[in-house]
Amino acid sequence: MRRLTAEIDRNTGSSKAGSYSALSGFHYQNGYGLSATDLGNHGVKIELVHERDITGAIILPPGKVGECGRWLLKTIGQDRHGLPKELPGILQRLSKQKGGELILQRGDKKTIKDAIRILRS
Repeated sequence: MRRLTAEIDRNTGSSKAGSYSALSGFHYQNGYGLSATDLGNHGVKIELVHERDITGAIILPPGKVGECGRWLLKTIGQDRHGLPKELPGILQRLSKQKGGELILQRGDKKTIKDAIRILRS
């Protein structure tokens, strides 16, 4: 993933756009490459390039980036590294509870333990 940033040129004092790599792009044997650029508040640009062809790109809005990332991980068989789908619902329910003691429902403890295990790894 690449991150676009704005910076001031030390010599001229004018602003210029900079691009810094957060993750290197993926390159495949047949000349294809996949890269992602972080556009800040504008989302993420995902680009598929080939040595001889015109590049193709899409820009995901900020709200869809996480959803696309989860889909991509699931597609390549890496979804076991993602947080459990039930976790947001559990945390919302627990945050709405009043009083000193939180009441867990059946399966909540296992889901929370799985999330902690994933976050530690």
